[in-house]
Amino acid sequence: MLANKGYFVRLVSFSVLVLTAGLLAAYAQDQTLADIKYKDDYERLQRVVRVTVPIKRVEQLLAFYRDRSDADPKLRDYADNFFARDMDSLTKQANYVAMRGLCERALKIRPKFGEAYFYFGIVLKNEGKAQEAMNAFAKCHLIKNPFQTKGKQQLDILYRKSSGGSLIGENKIVDAARKELK
Repeated sequence: MLANKGYFVRLVSFSVLVLTAGLLAAYAQDQTLADIKYKDDYERLQRVVRVTVPIKRVEQLLAFYRDRSDADPKLRDYADNFFARDMDSLTKQANYVAMRGLCERALKIRPKFGEAYFYFGIVLKNEGKAQEAMNAFAKCHLIKNPFQTKGKQQLDILYRKSSGGSLIGENKIVDAARKELK
């Protein structure tokens, strides 16, 4: 009986060792694949940011977003920064037609893309579509992004303009935008 217990303990210990080694190997392989994917995504973004024409660069960023929806958050933030810079350039050029198309495509790919909502709001505001612009700015404000504060400021400006200087009732626009984002 004692010999059987010793054998059993050794068998269990060996099984645990083999299982642990297998799990460590699988984890190492997953890490290697993640590292390779990160490196590939990083290199692709480096090729994209070398493009100097804002519209073409944004189009390539949109392709990156579409192809790599699971990209590392740091790389996505890096790409988002270039998206915002290029959209800012297009705003200064008053190229609202291109901006509209790029924002619409961006939002189809990433429905919770705060920066895209901000620039889409600018386009709509320029087109005289105040209600739609307020909705876009409200969505920008609700999504965690670097433009949240600017989105709220633009929403406040438009709402005050349409309501005689008051912000009473603005929360209805924000609530509706919140429902649409769910």
